Amino acid sequence: MRVVSVCFAVFWMTVGSAWAQESNSEKELRAGHQLASMLCGTCHVAAADQPFAPILNPPAPPFASIVQRKDFNVAWLQNFLTTTHRGLDEPSGMPNPYLADYQVKQVVAYMMSLRK
Repeated sequence: MRVVSVCFAVFWMTVGSAWAQESNSEKELRAGHQLASMLCGTCHVAAADQPFAPILNPPAPPFASIVQRKDFNVAWLQNFLTTTHRGLDEPSGMPNPYLADYQVKQVVAYMMSLRK
């Protein structure tokens, strides 16, 4: 009986841990979706359900096409989101969005979920 109880306890700790990780991942994904829709959506089509259209005419590349680029990966995206691409040599480049580390992680999670 003791062996069964120990196995049962280990099983629930494992399942509980996996469920918590999935829950955190889902929260991060939802937060990234919301952040991208509100912040990035001013220039990009970041999500099909974003509350407003981009103000740029024409809009910046949609996220759906960005995530399909050959050089697109987590490291590239993290670097891109934490640096500026606007300057004297590129006055219309994307400004640095000045996201906190946890926000970068959320947007990266959301964008990676769009990749097919």
